[in-house]
Formats: sequence, C-alpha cells, structure tokens
Amino acid sequence: MVKKNTKLNLFSEYATREKLEVLTRLMTVLPDPDDILAENSYDYKIYRDLLTDPHLMATIQQRKLQILQMDWEIDYDPSSLSYAGQGIHQPELKDKAFEVIDKLPLQNIMSEMLDSIFFGMNCQEVFYETNAAGEVVPVSLVAKPQEWFIFTNNNELRLRKNVNGIYLFEEGKELPPLKFIINRYHPTYINPYGEKILSRCYWSVTFKRAATEFWQLMVERYGMPFLLGFYPAGWTQTQIDNLLEQLEDMVKENIAAFEDTMKDNIELKESPQYDIGQLYEFLIKFHNSEISKAVLTVTLTTDLQGAGSYKAADIHKEMLSFIGLSDKKIVENGINRLLQYWTFINWGHTDAPEIFLRKKEAIVEESGERDKLLTQMGVKFTKEYFKKRYNLEDEDFELGENNDE
Repeated sequence: MVKKNTKLNLFSEYATREKLEVLTRLMTVLPDPDDILAENSYDYKIYRDLLTDPHLMATIQQRKLQILQMDWEIDYDPSSLSYAGQGIHQPELKDKAFEVIDKLPLQNIMSEMLDSIFFGMNCQEVFYETNAAGEVVPVSLVAKPQEWFIFTNNNELRLRKNVNGIYLFEEGKELPPLKFIINRYHPTYINPYGEKILSRCYWSVTFKRAATEFWQLMVERYGMPFLLGFYPAGWTQTQIDNLLEQLEDMVKENIAAFEDTMKDNIELKESPQYDIGQLYEFLIKFHNSEISKAVLTVTLTTDLQGAGSYKAADIHKEMLSFIGLSDKKIVENGINRLLQYWTFINWGHTDAPEIFLRKKEAIVEESGERDKLLTQMGVKFTKEYFKKRYNLEDEDFELGENNDE
C-alpha cells in the first residue's frame, strides 16, 4: 500500500543505468553486448563473411522469401484520420500513398529491412525529391553499415565517430529527423542493438569450414590410388631415386617407360575406404542442421533420418508461415514509418495511410468475398478498381451488366 502524503513520481524513469552502474557515469555510450563482435573489435565484417556459406545463405533466402513473395495494399481507418483543413481528402491521400510506394524499389527495400533479423538492426537513410505537384516524396531508401551507429546510455541512436578508420566509443552525432528508418529485431533495454541470428550461426559456419577443409585434405591425400615400386636389395640410392622420379612422372603425366624387367615390380594399389571421411560428412550435416534451426527454427535434413518426411514437411511449412507473420511486421512498421514521414512533411500530421502485406492468394480470397457482398448490396465497381485489386489487364476481362462503367 502507498502511504498517505507519499509523493508519487509516475511520469519519469526511476531505474536507470546511472543509478546502478558507476562506470556508466564515465561512459556516454552503450557498447553492443554481442560477445563475438566484442572479440572482433565490433567489426560487422565477421558476420558479413558468414554469408558466403551456401547453406546459410539458402536458409536466409528461404526466410526472406516468405515476405518478399507477398503482395501489398494501402489501407486506412477513416475513424482515426482527420484531414479537415489540410486541403486533401482521405481517398486522395490513399491514392497518393499507393503511387509513392509503387514507385519505390520495394523488393530491395524490404530485403534490407529483413536484414535486421540477421544483423540485429538495420538503418536506412531516406532520399527525397520534389514531384510535379510540389510535394516532397521519398524516392529511395539506402541501408547504411551497422557499425556506423551507436546507442547512448539513454538508448538513443547516434551516428558514430570515426577517426583514421577507428570507430570511437563516445557519443556521436544526432541523426536528423525524418531521414532514417531504424529496423530492429527483438531489441531490449539491455541490448538496443537487437538480437542477431547470425551470432547463433557463427560457430556452426566456422566449424563446418574447418571440417570441409580437413575433409578436402584427406581426399587429396587418400582419395588417389598409390603407386608402389619394388626394387632389388642390391640397388644403390641413385637407382632408387631414379625409380621414384619415374613413378612421380607417371602420376603427373599418366605415362612412363620402364625396362621390361621392371613390369612385375610396379603395383597400382587402390586407396582403402576410410571411415573417418564419414565423420567429416556427419559434422558438416550436423552444422547445416544447426544453421537451419537457428534461421528457420526447423530443418528437413538430418533430423528426419528418412522417416515421416511428409508430416515433417507439413510442420516445416506451418512454422515458416508463423515466422512470416512475425517478420512481416518489421517491414510493415518500417514502410509505415516512411509514410508517416511523407505525410508529416507535406501536410503537417502523421495520420498516414498504412501498408499491409498479405499472401497473394489471401488477398484475392478476402477481396472476392468482400466484393461479392458489396455487389449484392448495390455497389458498382469500375474497371480500374478490378485492375488494381486483382492485378488484371484490360484484355483479361470485361465488366458485366451490374458493373458498367
């Protein structure tokens, strides 16, 4: 219970780093708590180099494609938007927003936003131009390197200082308003830099590379057949060396000339089967499985062991759809923030239309049911509506009697 006459301070932060940690009083920035980055001088190249791994890249593309294959639409809530006195009507603003988004390189922008899942965060700078109507419109978003940014003790993002190629651990420059879209994956108060899936893949990729390298060396050493040369006990070292040179030339050139008396003294011996080679193969499959689990949460490779593949594939597909529902929020939030910037710059408010990502078949199904109901209620749609809503061309259809233009 709160005692009477106790002064309540409900509108300010009480538990702060400054109160609990003495060292934070000497530092104005918050280093990334990622241990792998810390051991590599906070150089994100350590993570970018992982993307050369084919299996990791395949799983990343598989996760991204859950979002990149989606269609999008612009919508708004008429009850929450009020443009009175702004000189623009709600339907007109919606059409303008559609035109702005449609002209952007959306696939690339969305892919960069999804990079925040793997690197923890992604900062995109917005570039604007003025159109023929005198309105300021965004024309591109460009992702900047993560190491260019740092958070203060108040979890505020700053442009990091760099002196002679060395990034400093001190408070940098404030970012200008309406110029950056910040995308983060599971940020917390302790870690505002976001959670990095690539940090979970780092050791698996590293160990897999080492296993592949040793496996390749073993194949080179034991994968080729051996040439065995036998010589009489009375041979001199010079004669032995000459025989070795001839055998070496035989391996390189695939031809050799020996005296007739030597034909029974040369033997081709096939390489034995080494079970240790299977150990390397197992290690690589194991680490590929761990990478799949880190990126996709499930795997269809080593865990199956040849049984129940149909059910596992069904679970795999279901889990990917759940991941897609989560990941698309990152893209929707980023693009909607851009629409808020655009609306504020031009009309002085942030009540902007919003973008929604949906699977194409879901859009068609939902739209069909809704349009059927509205048609029964007497609504007449134009040909332009059907072209935009269902991605149709003029020659693809003709309007019926109930929808004459």
